[in-house]
Amino acid sequence: MKKIKVMIIGNNDNQIYEIKSFLENDAIAFVGFSKLGEIALEKTLSLNPQVIIILCNAEGSDALDMAQKIYVKLPGSNVIFLCDQMSVAIIDKAMFAGVRKVLQLPVDSETLIENIELVNQVEKSRYENSSQGVSNRESKVVTVFGAKGGIGKTTIAVNVGAALAKMGKKVVMIDAKLQFGDMNVFFNVDSKNTISDLTQGSDCGDIDAIKRIMALHFSGVTILCAPKSPEYAEYVTVKNIDTIINTLRPYYDYIIIDTPPMFNDITMSAIENSNLVLLIAEPDISTLRNTKTSLSILDSLLQRDKTEIVINRVSNGMISIKDIQKVLDVTIKNKVPLDLKTALTCHNKGIPLVIEAPKTLIAQELIKLGKNVIDLIEKK
Repeated sequence: MKKIKVMIIGNNDNQIYEIKSFLENDAIAFVGFSKLGEIALEKTLSLNPQVIIILCNAEGSDALDMAQKIYVKLPGSNVIFLCDQMSVAIIDKAMFAGVRKVLQLPVDSETLIENIELVNQVEKSRYENSSQGVSNRESKVVTVFGAKGGIGKTTIAVNVGAALAKMGKKVVMIDAKLQFGDMNVFFNVDSKNTISDLTQGSDCGDIDAIKRIMALHFSGVTILCAPKSPEYAEYVTVKNIDTIINTLRPYYDYIIIDTPPMFNDITMSAIENSNLVLLIAEPDISTLRNTKTSLSILDSLLQRDKTEIVINRVSNGMISIKDIQKVLDVTIKNKVPLDLKTALTCHNKGIPLVIEAPKTLIAQELIKLGKNVIDLIEKK
């Protein structure tokens, strides 16, 4: 059974964390949170949650305005108000703003989950019996991140994208390593036009403008390349990335984002917009230490639940998978074997492993990872 994707919007951090703790249920997938404001609307459109919980103060004007915008911009979603004070006026205004349910704080976990399931079921039944669908509800975003450079993160991102394309998925890849992105090299495509050319104008929300600067690989993968030179990175902002993701969603099954090995604003925007984060590591002490720290940071940012560990370059070395699981305190389900010869050969040719050498063990594991990505997202 698919989990119900839930997002929280509010200005009280303590309340957000408390409500988030109530959502630890097999039927619920917490996908993110945001402060009230325009950024909340952009994030909601990116995450496509089925249920949005909005924390409402006594006056409630900002919350009501946000609910109305969500009702207009994201058909098929359900807004639940959690109010400090209940009144007939608030309930009346909430109805006109498209709010499905108004509950008074404090609320217990059982009541909240019961109402989440109820409003979702009502909307799901209405949606299934409607002749119209929401075109972008099934679009998925996968961010590939690693806590250290040179661990094969881009290799995995490229091959996951190519594997998904081989499975019939429509895939676009965004190279968010803005200073030294080299995804175009892995695909051997011309990067004459890049993301910085797009963001220097006002075309980030224009799908035709985006498509004009993207490169198409023969595998079926479309690539939005990083700037040609590091100084052009400053032209790309967090808002640009959010807008580009929102614009691409209705047109692709999967958006794969390759990020730099740091928690900068661009990386955080990609992670927060994602349905799934692939955290890449390899069996060496320094990488595992950084990976453990990254897991802690993702947990504090409420992004841990959608993070999946991938161990790259696995061999019969001193550090075993059992050791890694003990260090990271996680179960390792995704492993890519060490095969530098095949990886370098394919990289130098500019052809993904899963296309050039599909029968090798490393390619087979990367194809398996692509299938796991689909399974992991479908379960959320």
